[in-house]
Amino acid sequence: MAKEWNSDSDDDLPEMTCPSCRASVTEDTQKCPHCGDWITPVEGSTKGKRFVFVIAVVLMLAATLFFTLR
Repeated sequence: MAKEWNSDSDDDLPEMTCPSCRASVTEDTQKCPHCGDWITPVEGSTKGKRFVFVIAVVLMLAATLFFTLR
């Protein structure tokens, strides 16, 4: 006797929204079954990382200019 698939088994899992197609998927989904795009969890804001990167680039440019114009 074949075991039937129970579609209600995913009802108790927390859901999230696919960032590409906005379809509702469970949180443990790695690839959206609706659009096929990969879903990656957001670990935090990228604003802080971007700010540090911009500051580092500006400091490197300033150091380069300082040593070349010296």
